[in-house]
Amino acid sequence: MRSPRNRALERDATAVEHVELIPGMPDDVAVDCLARVPHGSHRAMRRVCRGWRSAAATPAFATARAEAGANEDLVYLLQFANPAAAAAEQPKEDGDAPANSPAYGVAVYNVTTGEWRREKEAPPVPMFAQCAAVGTRLAVLGGWDPQTFEPVADVHVLDASTGVWRSAPPMRSARSFFACAEAGGKIYVAGGHDKHKNALKTAEAYDAVADAWDPLPDMSEERDECDGMATVAGDKFLAVSGYRTARQGGFERDAEWFDPATRAWRRLDRVRAPPSAAHVVVRGRVWCIEGAAVMEWLGGRGGWREVGPSPPGLKAGTARAVSVGGGERVVVTGAIEDSDGGSGRHALWVFDVKTKNWTVVRPPPEFAGFAFSVAAVHI
Repeated sequence: MRSPRNRALERDATAVEHVELIPGMPDDVAVDCLARVPHGSHRAMRRVCRGWRSAAATPAFATARAEAGANEDLVYLLQFANPAAAAAEQPKEDGDAPANSPAYGVAVYNVTTGEWRREKEAPPVPMFAQCAAVGTRLAVLGGWDPQTFEPVADVHVLDASTGVWRSAPPMRSARSFFACAEAGGKIYVAGGHDKHKNALKTAEAYDAVADAWDPLPDMSEERDECDGMATVAGDKFLAVSGYRTARQGGFERDAEWFDPATRAWRRLDRVRAPPSAAHVVVRGRVWCIEGAAVMEWLGGRGGWREVGPSPPGLKAGTARAVSVGGGERVVVTGAIEDSDGGSGRHALWVFDVKTKNWTVVRPPPEFAGFAFSVAAVHI
């Protein structure tokens, strides 16, 4: 057993070993300085020393960023590579295909700074995988194995605050083209199809804190290629439209929402806007982005009402949307329609909810591929 004297010496040694985060500066002031480092440089900042890495992981660091007005809105895109850009910019190993060019990967658009980057530390991403965010955690789920083209149950989670990826427990069912969204602090998945292309009505919910899946009751209908979103209050999950196995491509104009209190699904009729529309919840309202306008769902018999123009130049059926900045802006990604009705490169459109104006963001060529799934993190 250590004597009181030895314990005192150990405490003194610990005190002597303390190293200031920034020499000659109180640690609280140093944390305030580090908090102003842009998020894109956080990974490099953590590698400077153990003290900076530890400081960046504390609640005080997150608080200092918020108080300094240094928070940033990041949009993560699960995106297909742009073949033209990849071929032009990367060396070829065998004269046939560009080297080190994944067909499907994670891109990041910083809405606050306008910067683009690739998530280079991300594990291989299955084709048509989907993503959803809860807090600062981004989950990448399901999709197709790029070799067999069969659905997978894989799940990988990024902690955007630390830049660290990890494997999470797989979904209980392998699926692709499913509804996926965060609601009430959990990530829900429902529907999609299995390896035989049979539409599914199974569902489950992922708790990122517990790192565990909760199997849910089946929906009343099979729903392949359905949309996922939170309900108006943000606490319940909604699976919108989709089609049954026997009605390939015959999208239904209804939805089902899951009530976690009763653990039961409830049906909603006549909530679907035109097929292939992008749905997003903005300040407690369900919006649909497609056609000639942005529409808002009034519920019940109210139907839809127009709240703004559609993104200029957006090709129908290609939109994905996410709300950022607490509902101050909506980011839409999709294909740019050519004059002859075709589509080439993809772009982003940022909608200012207050002014009802769109800003077109044309990404660098290497980020101009089709984005199948998007999610936002405020950090």
